[in-house]
Amino acid sequence: MRKTLLMFLSFFALASVAVFFSPKAANAYPGFARKYNFPCSFCHIQWPKLADTGHFFKDRGFMLSTTGKANGLDMMFQDPKNQNYFPIGFHMSMAYYGSQVNGVATSGSAESYCAGSTHTCITKGLSGGATSALDHGGWANGASANTPWDIESGGLLNPWISFWVQPGYNGSLGLQIVKLWVRFDDLFNSTWANLYVGKASVDPPFSNQRNVYIGTNVPWTMYDYQPGTSELMNNGGATNAGFNFLGAGALYYDGDMFAMANDATQFRYFGYHINSGAACSTQSSFSIDPCETRVSISFLPNSSLYAGNSFVSGSGVTGTANGSSVVNNGFNYFVHLTQSFGGWGRTNGERIGAFALVGMGSAIPQGGGTNPNTVYNREGIDFMMNPIPNGGLNIFAAWDIAQDPTGMIAATPLLPGFTGSQVATSGAEYMSWLIQADWQPTFGGFFSQSGTNSNMISFIYNQLNMMQQPTFSGGIANLPGNFNNVLAFTLSDRYWLWGSDRADISLFAQYQYMINYGVAGALSGWATAANTGLNTQVSSRQFFGNVEANNFSVGIDFAY
Repeated sequence: MRKTLLMFLSFFALASVAVFFSPKAANAYPGFARKYNFPCSFCHIQWPKLADTGHFFKDRGFMLSTTGKANGLDMMFQDPKNQNYFPIGFHMSMAYYGSQVNGVATSGSAESYCAGSTHTCITKGLSGGATSALDHGGWANGASANTPWDIESGGLLNPWISFWVQPGYNGSLGLQIVKLWVRFDDLFNSTWANLYVGKASVDPPFSNQRNVYIGTNVPWTMYDYQPGTSELMNNGGATNAGFNFLGAGALYYDGDMFAMANDATQFRYFGYHINSGAACSTQSSFSIDPCETRVSISFLPNSSLYAGNSFVSGSGVTGTANGSSVVNNGFNYFVHLTQSFGGWGRTNGERIGAFALVGMGSAIPQGGGTNPNTVYNREGIDFMMNPIPNGGLNIFAAWDIAQDPTGMIAATPLLPGFTGSQVATSGAEYMSWLIQADWQPTFGGFFSQSGTNSNMISFIYNQLNMMQQPTFSGGIANLPGNFNNVLAFTLSDRYWLWGSDRADISLFAQYQYMINYGVAGALSGWATAANTGLNTQVSSRQFFGNVEANNFSVGIDFAY
């Protein structure tokens, strides 16, 4: 514990050095800040976290007008002498990662498998040819980036059409279109009628692309969780540091690959109504005056949830599950409804919301579905509040529950007792929740309230519990009830080193402690029960042990 604490403090010290040598003035933000000649703190309380005004500007389709149609100040190309540039920017992030993983077998060790009515036990060494302790438990480190780089451009083409285009490089996936959409505003002269067409966000409770936490892929477990696959791998802290969990994979395959962190090709309806301009301008810690009602409905046509990254990349044709082709799902709808009071909830007032996902997917071959289609769903609520207004302290939380039926689930060779003929006899159900507090102290003027020289300290609590593990035919024993449960705590510090009308630079440091329950065998790359001739559950004490990870990251975020 002492060693872990010392590493944690040293990482934060590296990111804190620049605090004592940084400028004190707040300047404009690149792109839109140049357009309006506003300070960057007008839209951002901590780059890229939006303030209430920034949320208003983004949701209006990059306009300050409250009528639904852009005014002269909003237009990009109608006054060349003042706005004679095309808005374009560049963004990159890079981090150094470190991770300590406990509970995963190291190279050369052996484990005992016990199964059957007679509790027969045999000893089996590691599979996969591990050659280094870094393949499994211990300490690993390395440099990486969530988004190595992307190019961004967007704005208004005329008073009722806006656009955004964002190509970028995404590691092993290569060059991708991160976002590409056109929005039609105020259709039928109503702010209730706006339409996005293209690759856009599904409007999750909180924007992962607006979060200030880099180092664990997604800071919120409910956004990237895949039942059957160890969250320690999806979370990314250990894998970014350089861990290679040989043979690791899913004990069962769940075709619901929906991830709220991603953009998707869609038709997205968006409507809003400002209940009261005065209520939205309230700057207090609590208010019951309605500010804004908003609703977003994403229709995701013909997007395969089964083909790994095809959902992330857009629509797909076919995917695979255990080597078998899977046709596309029939439909996906994601709905999010919110009501704010005394502000938009980012820096003032409160916001409450509810969201739901429902979709029809084609049954996975070798799964339990006998019907050609199967329906999955999730529902949740979200909440924001600001005990210290104007960005001093922002607290938000979300809770959801997901149900995936038998037709979306198939056993994999890693499942103890797998022979290739089993089908799912029940579905999976899980519940997750998060709480996050963002504190932006000034310490008597040492830090600015926002913009250059501002500092944000954040704490995140994540928990996910499996409510129902899938069951399988063919003699496979039931999985432990806590398999792949998650408990995680994250502490983060982000410092806005520099902001001008041309560039922004932020430094960050982050520490995360995670417990991933029941995944020790899968992450260790142990031989499967099928390979040892066993056809029942492996001893829960050995195969289904817990894994702990201490994940660190320090890095830089740059936009021009």
